[in-house]
Amino acid sequence: MKEIINNIYHVGDNECSVYLVDTKSEQGLVLIDAGMDLKMIQQIESNGLNFSNIGHCILTHCHIDHIGICFDLQQHLPHIKFYAHELDAIPIEEKGHDQRTAASWYGVRYSPVKLDQTFTGEKTVLSIGEYNFHCIHTPGHTPGSISILVETHGKKVVFGQDLHGPFNTDFGSDLNDYQASMDTLLDLNADILCEGHFGIFQPADKVKQYIKFHKKQNQP
Repeated sequence: MKEIINNIYHVGDNECSVYLVDTKSEQGLVLIDAGMDLKMIQQIESNGLNFSNIGHCILTHCHIDHIGICFDLQQHLPHIKFYAHELDAIPIEEKGHDQRTAASWYGVRYSPVKLDQTFTGEKTVLSIGEYNFHCIHTPGHTPGSISILVETHGKKVVFGQDLHGPFNTDFGSDLNDYQASMDTLLDLNADILCEGHFGIFQPADKVKQYIKFHKKQNQP
């Protein structure tokens, strides 16, 4: 586990990158996506954080590599709350959507979880401790993809999972939506980008370079 900036961590990579924000409050730790490896998340104990203090998990979209262990997390942490956009809610909350979740790609079964809150519209702000999590609808990869903006210590940190794609009709991908979403992210002028598979990009010029590159590569 690596600290990216004060209280924001890269937990590790197991099919996708998992990130964590320590709210330094009674509301505990916030996961950004869950991944597919429970032990990877449990190892935060070796870095001085308490696994049992994970109280929230914001899901950027419905793909199995990002939501695979949500059910296991819920078994270990009955108090945990899950969040996602309403347009990706059904594949998260129900069985039988192996194409949408890409579970069929991985040859695994997905065990659904109930979302505590579904986001609607273009932006929802979750206030957890002293942190505001701006959950911004950025469709393209999936209909309900979101990116999350957190401002801390004078820096804008964006969790933009899977900005590179891939794009597939099974996922409900839409490249026109994607282009508009990338413009939305560019307008944020983020200082740090935490991506889902290709690492952490900073400072701001490298964030923009990464987004612009993939925007150009994925034209309708």
